[in-house]
Amino acid sequence: MKNENNKKVMLTGVRPSGNLTIGNYLGAIKNFVERQDSYESYIFIADLHAITSPRNPADLKKSIYDCIAMYLACGVDPNKTIIFKQSAVLEHGTLGFIMTFQTKMGELSRMTQFKLKSQQQTKEGVDTGLFVYPTLMVADILLYNTSIVPVGKDQQQHVELTRDLAERFNKRYGQTFLLPDVYVAPIGNKILNLQNPNEKMNKSDSGNNKGTIFLLDDIAVARKKIMSAKTDNFNSVHFDEERQPGISNLMSILAKITGESFQSIEQRFKNRGYGEFKKEVANEVCKLLEEIQSKYKKFNNQEFLDNLLFEGAIQAQKTASTTLSKSLTALGLK
Repeated sequence: MKNENNKKVMLTGVRPSGNLTIGNYLGAIKNFVERQDSYESYIFIADLHAITSPRNPADLKKSIYDCIAMYLACGVDPNKTIIFKQSAVLEHGTLGFIMTFQTKMGELSRMTQFKLKSQQQTKEGVDTGLFVYPTLMVADILLYNTSIVPVGKDQQQHVELTRDLAERFNKRYGQTFLLPDVYVAPIGNKILNLQNPNEKMNKSDSGNNKGTIFLLDDIAVARKKIMSAKTDNFNSVHFDEERQPGISNLMSILAKITGESFQSIEQRFKNRGYGEFKKEVANEVCKLLEEIQSKYKKFNNQEFLDNLLFEGAIQAQKTASTTLSKSLTALGLK
């Protein structure tokens, strides 16, 4: 990949856990793909984040390959984007440890993921890794002088913490880190569960999956999920997240895939039933899944992916080492 220093940096990380959903694609991946030409782009597989909870090593390794292949299938171009594993660039762990000393316990305890999982804790309690992993996420972003982080709405809090800690470090030790901006797409930034449109569509949903469309779902199964999606009794295709969350969610999916506005969708389906509307949403979703799945089979080759990750780690480490060296100098450690 050609490194164009005149471009600002865009970065995203993906945790290799669970199957990616259409929500992951529409809320984050698609936004990244549409902007990779305009930025110096990085994608890292967040394998260190994946071990904040115990994982079967063989399953984790497979998930890493599956994840990279899926991102490539979704349109990430290795000629335009540096792709690497987080654990292959040791600067992530070092700067993550340093950033824990810039962080208050209260800040970490207020992070949404920690609060949610603390409520679901077993008798063994919550792992320390779950508590401190946001500081590693801060390091992930700061190491590459990142300008923009495209995320779903639920991940915005992590970028805000990154800005806070970078600013705190800069005030204490001198200008060291660039403060990143977050990009949350105005449409489709949080795709909801088809059966419970008050909850996020979750890739870790291993129970009743009728509300979650996975990118590797059988096409017939995906169609059935759309057609059985929960709606309401208004019988009006109208975008109103408070009164009609189910219909609004389906409208967001359709609008994000096709680029059509909510107003246009509402006008086209005026005086038409929910059955016709769901059928069109299902058609567009299935067309998208067929295209992604075809490309996924092509890219899911371990030798090809190993070479891609090896080259990506070399390129990423050059930038990361420079940033870490700068922070160590600022701290008086170098």
